[in-house]
Amino acid sequence: MKDTHIALSIFIPVFNEEGIFRQNAERLIEFVNALSIPYEIVICSNGSTDRTVELGCALENAYPEKIRFFAINEKGVGRALKFCIPHFKYSYILSLDMDLSSDLSFIKEVLTHLTDYDIIIGSKKVGSQNRKFIRKLGSGLYIFLTKLLLGIKYTDYSLGSKVYRKDIIERYVEWINDYGTDYVINIVYNAFQDGHRIIEIPVKCFDNRASKFNLVGEGIYRFRKIFALRFKHKGKACHNKSILPYNMGC
Repeated sequence: MKDTHIALSIFIPVFNEEGIFRQNAERLIEFVNALSIPYEIVICSNGSTDRTVELGCALENAYPEKIRFFAINEKGVGRALKFCIPHFKYSYILSLDMDLSSDLSFIKEVLTHLTDYDIIIGSKKVGSQNRKFIRKLGSGLYIFLTKLLLGIKYTDYSLGSKVYRKDIIERYVEWINDYGTDYVINIVYNAFQDGHRIIEIPVKCFDNRASKFNLVGEGIYRFRKIFALRFKHKGKACHNKSILPYNMGC
């Protein structure tokens, strides 16, 4: 019998993904079907100019019980998330990248933590990553600054492999900017400040392709946003010290 408390809305923002769209969506469906849980895959195209929208509509028609596809005209992963919030059917939102660069075993792993935490952070640094040196370097510097300026000790603020309770996203929706990827750090930081339950667990990550983001531009944007977040909360004491890392065992 399926546990109705364990149910996922899997959110995937997409931009010009015609080359991998269908095969990766079907691979994801096959994997999650094997878990025997209620779920939906909510895919939102944001500003795609290739055949992504056409393929998304066809995919939804082929898997109407599993796939819900939306398309908005303007680019922006935050904009896509905000659009989809009212459409999520379930109480837990799991965010993935369309290239499925994170090992899908992460989905199975989160099921053991789902009802005990408000946010689950899948971390490449705690797990393993096959990524280019420059991306590791930029990520490491970003994490260092979040610890230094914000006082939080998590190690991954990328879009993919994150789980949020839906009410957490709704509570901090004003912190979800239309453009850029900083909504992850914004939500995590505010949830941490407010004493919500957060856990970080390992995830395996592989660079399947070049990033769709301009790494230099995105890096500058994210670093600027750390400082903006810090000064916006200046004077607000960080009262929650209960970091809950994953128990890696012996």
